[in-house]
Amino acid sequence: MDMPTLGPAHDALQALVGRWAGTEDLAAAPWAPASTAHVDCEYRRALNGFAVIQNYRQRREDGSEFLGHNVFTVDPRTGETLWYGFDSYGFPPEPAARGGWTGATLVLEKKTARGVARHRLTRDGDTLTHEIDVRMGDDDEFRPFLRGRYTRENGQEETGDAPPPLL
Repeated sequence: MDMPTLGPAHDALQALVGRWAGTEDLAAAPWAPASTAHVDCEYRRALNGFAVIQNYRQRREDGSEFLGHNVFTVDPRTGETLWYGFDSYGFPPEPAARGGWTGATLVLEKKTARGVARHRLTRDGDTLTHEIDVRMGDDDEFRPFLRGRYTRENGQEETGDAPPPLL
């Protein structure tokens, strides 16, 4: 059996590594009204470069909080980037969001019984943007759900395999 090896998709994930903070504008959803939120997140290299782990904390205007612990990796069979998300809403992470890189943008799509979410993460220097469009239920069209803009804290990237901090 051939063991997976690191490749370009693993290298591309390193662009996310670091501590980021910023704001998100969220559209109304069945579980929450439209709002603005402050976000702190950290992406860390893990498993000798085979994964990037993200810890995410979103605080909305009303004081509510949403937490996420996410794992990004690469499917060795297809080369696609995979995103497994665990969060404070409690839905299981399957199936993984799947996709790949278009230039500096990671595009991932997740399909569940609730609908489809399309994520776009783009790094430009010390700025990271995250856009999510959703198609819920029987909707034919995607609609904007989240627009986030974050800046790198301390201007330094962290590249070690240190364990993620507790939020």
